[in-house]
Amino acid sequence: MIRKKFSLIPLLLLFVLSSAAKETIPYNGFVYVKNLIPDLIEDLRYAGNNNFMGEPATGYQANRVILSRQAATALKAAADEFRKLGYVIKIYDAYRPQSAVDHFVRWSKTSDQRNKADYYPTLSKPALFPRYIASKSGHSKGSTIDMTICYKDTGKEVDMGSHFDYFGEASHTMFLGKYNGGEVTKAHQQNRLLLQRVMKKHGFKPYANEWWHFTLNNEPYPKKWFNFPVK
Repeated sequence: MIRKKFSLIPLLLLFVLSSAAKETIPYNGFVYVKNLIPDLIEDLRYAGNNNFMGEPATGYQANRVILSRQAATALKAAADEFRKLGYVIKIYDAYRPQSAVDHFVRWSKTSDQRNKADYYPTLSKPALFPRYIASKSGHSKGSTIDMTICYKDTGKEVDMGSHFDYFGEASHTMFLGKYNGGEVTKAHQQNRLLLQRVMKKHGFKPYANEWWHFTLNNEPYPKKWFNFPVK
């Protein structure tokens, strides 16, 4: 009997392609956003130390932006418009596991205040809950985004006058004036309004107290909080 030679290469290629296809949906109905927006800048703050806690949050195992398919599709349309205006999108947070929110709550009960000066300089730690941080987050529903825009040619962030997750009035979209360590000018406000205008056009609802925060109108999972890890 003559045995035919056969190569494992096609089978391996099929396995790789199949794995890649499955990876685009880490949970039914969710996608990795960079697959839709290749020039997206991913900067998930809770995956590292640059956040109000000063440490990675439970559930963030990688710096990869995940959203519901509907939110990701709408964000792609916004990204296309921003690109025409000379900008690319940067994401600070998107889908957030409930385990991360639980970590925030545990942190609130400790004496750790290592990043107070940068994130809540004028507030006591207990004052953050529930005014700024709650035990349930809209992010865990998969259609809420914390974001900014960067110049397409340099990747530098557009100056919004205050940084992401600054807990105070300076982060309100319409705030004008000086605050602890900085000032929000009319130019900063115009940048915030540009961000808001494009996002609203493409189906997102802004949050007046946080210039970076947007939620998809008619989000697909309005009453469901997910807890699969970001990886």
